Amino acid sequence: MHLPGTLVRIRGTRHATGLAVAARWSDSMSNVKGNALGGFKNFVAAQHGAAGVERWLEALSPQEAAQVGGIILPHGWYPVGLWNRLTDHYLTLFGGGHPQCFRPIAAAIAEEDLQRFFTVLLKAASPATVLRRSASLWERYFDEGTMEASEVAPRRYTVRLTASRLPDRGPGPITCSVGIPVWQERLMSHMGAREGRCLHTRCRFRGAKACEFDVSWG
Repeated sequence: MHLPGTLVRIRGTRHATGLAVAARWSDSMSNVKGNALGGFKNFVAAQHGAAGVERWLEALSPQEAAQVGGIILPHGWYPVGLWNRLTDHYLTLFGGGHPQCFRPIAAAIAEEDLQRFFTVLLKAASPATVLRRSASLWERYFDEGTMEASEVAPRRYTVRLTASRLPDRGPGPITCSVGIPVWQERLMSHMGAREGRCLHTRCRFRGAKACEFDVSWG
């Protein structure tokens, strides 16, 4: 059951409970998976309470705030513009504008997802095997962009993300510079890799054609 005015896409099908909301959903928008958005909301609620969530949602329109404030379906898709605006607003509201304040949020999302959705993969694969599946892992979170990994040395890979820079088309700079490295490092930690490290070395928001990450472990 959807709340009035909510909008979510499940398994490639678009559903809306109001014509005004449906009209705002178009091919010019891209999406983030509900497990990431819901994990973000759960973190805000745990750290800042209901009042903090209400202040956090002020970054959105009333319809959008009702959508995110209601039930978020883990396997649903939500406009990535919501994610980007909520990320930026969180930094302003609770982090003094410092990008690194997003680290515990990314870590919380990664921890929950790795334990809920990736248990079999973590038991059966090595970090190298998982990195070679970067494309499919990326698609579990965003439906815009492509991610690929290439080996540059034993236990060292370059991961490349190509995606739109437009705020309603692709994940923003905080997701790339902080969120992705944290997720990769938590992944390696869960797999027992020592000294796992992911550095954001090139950024599509700073003149590069794609974001690049230097991923290594001991």
